Amino acid sequence: MNNEQRFSIKARTCTLKYNQQDPSSIILDDQTGYVIPIYQRPYAWTEDQLRKFIADIFISFWGNDKNAASEPMFIGTMQLSPTKKNETFDIIDGQQRLTSFLLLFKVLQLKYPACEELSRINLNWLSTEVNNKTQQHYLDEFIHKDTLFFDRDSQNPYDRNAFVINKHINEHTSDSEIDDPMAGDFAFDINKFILYLLSSVYFVVIETQAGLSKILQIFNAINTTGLDLNGGDIFKIRMYEYLTSKLGLDQEVFNDISALYKKIDECNTNIGYVFSDMRGILNIYQYILIAKFKLPVGLYNYSSDRFFEHLFDTIIGNQPQEHFKNNVDNLTLSLKDIERIIEVRFEWEKRWKAATDFTLENACAFNFIWMSRYSRYWELAFVVIYRTYQQPGYWENMLNFIVKLNKLFFIYSVRFQKLKGEIYYGLMHHVIDAIVNRSLDDAIRLIDNAIGTEQQHNNGWYDLNFFLTENLTENTKRKNLICRMSSMLHEDYYSNNAKELQEIRKQLFENPIDIEHIQSFHDKDLKKRELIWQEWQENINSLGNLMILEQHYNRSISNSEYKDKAITYAKSKFSIVKNHHDRYSLWDLSKCIERKETEKNRILQYLFN
Repeated sequence: MNNEQRFSIKARTCTLKYNQQDPSSIILDDQTGYVIPIYQRPYAWTEDQLRKFIADIFISFWGNDKNAASEPMFIGTMQLSPTKKNETFDIIDGQQRLTSFLLLFKVLQLKYPACEELSRINLNWLSTEVNNKTQQHYLDEFIHKDTLFFDRDSQNPYDRNAFVINKHINEHTSDSEIDDPMAGDFAFDINKFILYLLSSVYFVVIETQAGLSKILQIFNAINTTGLDLNGGDIFKIRMYEYLTSKLGLDQEVFNDISALYKKIDECNTNIGYVFSDMRGILNIYQYILIAKFKLPVGLYNYSSDRFFEHLFDTIIGNQPQEHFKNNVDNLTLSLKDIERIIEVRFEWEKRWKAATDFTLENACAFNFIWMSRYSRYWELAFVVIYRTYQQPGYWENMLNFIVKLNKLFFIYSVRFQKLKGEIYYGLMHHVIDAIVNRSLDDAIRLIDNAIGTEQQHNNGWYDLNFFLTENLTENTKRKNLICRMSSMLHEDYYSNNAKELQEIRKQLFENPIDIEHIQSFHDKDLKKRELIWQEWQENINSLGNLMILEQHYNRSISNSEYKDKAITYAKSKFSIVKNHHDRYSLWDLSKCIERKETEKNRILQYLFN
């Protein structure tokens, strides 16, 4: 088959049923059937969209004042693709609008049973394969209704939206349907209205014949009025194409794909909030695929949307992409792998929400990674669980890995104050490869080697001791990481008391806090400020003089003297603040230097021992 036979685009202007300019360019010709393919979304227009749909029709029909001449209405484009059945087309774009017209005709048939033109409109021209024919069941149920009663709370989306359509028709016609010969042009003429719908509402119908990937490409190029396809939607369609055209599975496999999306929705419902969608799951799958099939490590930097777009283009054979074409001969995609990732993601979120099976150290490790310059790699927790799921000790092993990862990222975020390519790219790519292809022990050995020893990080220009303690206010990320770490280490961070853990973690990472200058930088006594700066110099912004404090307490004490601040410190929920209050009745430079050394050693002991 040559390219012209495989690929064609034809466009024409159509009306619904009557077209004086081209009688063949009609949509409802009593012979053509329209199918919503299995990979499409369900009918999903909301009341806002239906309100605009009905309003636009009536304004075009009789103007804002109901006394204007009718004007033709352009409803947008509709993309169709011929099926293997004669006179049947798949609806690629336009199903929401076309379905809404079907609902409109059904509502009008029930409202105006005496209208002959309405009675001649059959409603059997639309069918749907979406959601394992569940949508078709709802559609059949709706089409066979014989009473003008629609339930706005119905499970049937067609019945539910028919209620909305009926409501808005009533709003537009309520002052026009009166038995009054004086009503004149304001009287609603149903026959005239139906004739208008069938002859003066215009679509540009684009008929495309090509493979599914090319059809989707055309859709993305022309779609301007429908619901945008996001990366998760596109993955569903491309995975369906891959499984049917590449692996030879039948179209029923789409039900298995849809079941994964349903599983994500059910997990979100069980948790009580949306913690992930398919794109989030694919972020994790991307790590696994790149490592498992030895794809170029540069692909780790692709967004999941771009990664899977290029991957499918290559493995389905339409447009081989440079980074993929020499590396995908043995690559296979698995619905079971995706299902396992969903289960892993849900398992983690369920435990995170309940604060079970985490110590304070574990929980804070995640937050520290999110705060670090290497935050993207927190998702490796899910890759670790995926590889060891339900094996003995899998959860504890994952938590140990995350604690190690936090220490690594903390050291390099603090010491260098910028991304280090040797960690972000080099090391972490080797770590992912170890997790997926070898063992978690190998991955941890790589991390331990990069953490190294205290001595290795305390030589040369980037001296860890210096960056842990001095000039913290010059870099906000460094200051926040260090002061929070210092605070955590004053708590019982091996505790796994769920209620206590949640409270401390929220105080540290979610509730509003400030980094408090114990000796105020801008002392309340203006006469003392210059003398304080001269005496304290760099120590005023050092770890010795800084600590976490609840924001409302910090703002209340402002630049007060230490003896006044100490009264408020006693009220803090942070152990580091309460300990400070108990230990230091007075505050001066010597105590600051002493505290700086103590807190530095506490952090170093934690990181390297």
